[in-house]
Amino acid sequence: MNTLVELIHYLRGNYVSEILRSLILIAALLLIRFVVDRLLTRQTTVPVSTRRRWSVTTRQSLFVVGLAGIGLIWANELQSIAVSMLAVAVAVILAIKELLMCLSGGLMRQFSNTYSLGDHIEVGNVRGRVIDIDMFCTTVMEIGPSHSSHQITGRAISFPNSVLLSTPVIRENYMGDYVMHIVNVPVPYSVPPAKAERVLMEAASEYCQPHLDIARRHMANITKRYLVDIPSVDPRVSLQPVDDKRYQLILRIAIPGRERQTIEQAILRRFFMECFPEDPAEQLS
Repeated sequence: MNTLVELIHYLRGNYVSEILRSLILIAALLLIRFVVDRLLTRQTTVPVSTRRRWSVTTRQSLFVVGLAGIGLIWANELQSIAVSMLAVAVAVILAIKELLMCLSGGLMRQFSNTYSLGDHIEVGNVRGRVIDIDMFCTTVMEIGPSHSSHQITGRAISFPNSVLLSTPVIRENYMGDYVMHIVNVPVPYSVPPAKAERVLMEAASEYCQPHLDIARRHMANITKRYLVDIPSVDPRVSLQPVDDKRYQLILRIAIPGRERQTIEQAILRRFFMECFPEDPAEQLS
């Protein structure tokens, strides 16, 4: 207890100015954060995703400003004890290695623009829509349950940004509002491949036709912006043998990213209804 009292008296006698300036800086940043959040809450005409993006950007900016301000306020004191604290610093670095890796991963994501709020990403076994980002971790709303599904499961998953240093990041909506979507359809050999290919192509053409013109212009803009070759947006079907009992149809279509699940299910329902019609006898029973 006496040691704590002596420490308080020591700080008050030698660092009262730095302590006051630090407290004022922290209070000002907290006040700014509170005011911005209140203003965003009142902007009901602005989409929720946009308000969330502004909120996260404000929080990250204030965090960086706070770190820089504290560093400037205590610069002289930090410089004077730097040499004597070298050994302690090494030990601290080893102890907080994971936090430093998370911070490094966050900085790498920020500078390389690996992903941002609203993006659909896959990192290792985690796949979902990004809903929150800070300097240490990322939170996504899970998409699943399987890799071929595009529905929100309702579960939120957070992973440390240190994962970004060693795991590839797949950004599913890299092309923006319109994406090249792949659908794999296994079919038994009892259905002739020519018929299956024709039916799948007809279904794909019907449901993709309203989006083709816009998708074509969108992909042309992507080509000019990123200088990359974009495949044709027209539906394409490829055949691939799987084993002696079935083969696989691989459908590639260009559709709005938000409607992947809806359009895929409509195409598959049309395909299965025509290739595998119900038996009239079963309907009567």
